[in-house]
Amino acid sequence: MTIQASLCCLALLTPAAVRAEELTLEQAVALAVRNNRPVTNARLEVEKFDHQIEVARTYRLPSSKLDIFEGEFLGPVNFTFPAGAWGVYPATGPIPATPTTISSPKHPFSIINLSATQPLLELPRIRLGVRIRETERDEAREKLTATRQAVVSDVRKLYYGILQTQSAMASNESSIQTLRELDRVASESAAHQITLKSEALEVKARLAKAEYEGAALQLDLASEKEQLNDIMGRDTRTEFTVQALPEPSLAAADLARTREHALAERPEIREARLRVVEAEQDRAMKRAEYIPDVDLKVQYLSPFGVATLPKNIAAAGVQVTWDVFDWGRRKQELAVKDVVIKQARNALETTQSQVLIEVESRYRKLEESRRMLQVVEMAQTAARERVRIAKDRYDGEATLLKDLLEAQAAKADTDYQHQQALSSYLSAQADFDRAGANE
Repeated sequence: MTIQASLCCLALLTPAAVRAEELTLEQAVALAVRNNRPVTNARLEVEKFDHQIEVARTYRLPSSKLDIFEGEFLGPVNFTFPAGAWGVYPATGPIPATPTTISSPKHPFSIINLSATQPLLELPRIRLGVRIRETERDEAREKLTATRQAVVSDVRKLYYGILQTQSAMASNESSIQTLRELDRVASESAAHQITLKSEALEVKARLAKAEYEGAALQLDLASEKEQLNDIMGRDTRTEFTVQALPEPSLAAADLARTREHALAERPEIREARLRVVEAEQDRAMKRAEYIPDVDLKVQYLSPFGVATLPKNIAAAGVQVTWDVFDWGRRKQELAVKDVVIKQARNALETTQSQVLIEVESRYRKLEESRRMLQVVEMAQTAARERVRIAKDRYDGEATLLKDLLEAQAAKADTDYQHQQALSSYLSAQADFDRAGANE
């Protein structure tokens, strides 16, 4: 029993309850967008930046700090007060009258330091930091869009490939049925010495080749389904069938409109624009470092276990921190930021140029495959007509079996060329849609 016959028997023995689901192109795209692992990771990257934005916003609010120190002096601590340290009075004289030393013995003590700081002049710089994080989040969204578009394009190509493989299998099965009938007729004719034995053997050879090609197509179909299952983010062993699509339109694409749409909607271009914005924001952040840090600060200090020190000390005021002399460091850092902005603008122009080149290239490929498909379709129609005529003549004994076999082989060749041309056209259409940022 041939491999193809074995597969057919297995399909017939499969219970109806476990027959494969029928998957439409829209369902395949939706599953891939929802479950594809790279798309999921890109979506999580956006979520990560959302959390980072919330973190950056918290720096606008007051910050608090609590320090607790528990320890013990390594030796006695002496506080010496000279005579009259607390004043000289007519009635009592100097207080203290003589130098006095107060010792703090060795024992455990605690110091609690609690402070609360509200930034003031740093608020503009903090807001710039938030905007930078938002710009990075927008860049991550554009990367998500690009990843999603690539996955959608890959799904379409695989779906079209499965359809073409199934079409090839149907064409191959039709050829096998025809060759089996010819094999039966040729074998009977050879047995009655009506035709040559070599012609009968030629039919058998072509039948064996067609059955081999059918088995190979079955293996190709299994591989394509595994790849589509993987890109949809599900078990590669999941069985399914695909739904036939309507005949593709062979109308010429609108190149000018696609160019404009690509320049406006391609995620690579929008991401490059965001990099320019991010570089400008980063420069503004660096320039803001010329402004000193001014904070409103409230502090509370409480030492326990230390003689002569008050137990509660509280203070409130304004704290200024400023790096006055930086020896030209900030100026040079600003110059670096200027260079980064120029690089980002150059990268934007390069990306725009590359996108236009890609759109033009995909358009030319699409036009070439469209014209080839039209030519092959005409050749396929002619080959089918030649097979019909040759079969009618052979049935009427007006032509040789060899002529019928040649016509059948020519038809099989044009069928294969049509499948290849259609697959190339659909793949080129998917590439062109992706180049034009069309999902």
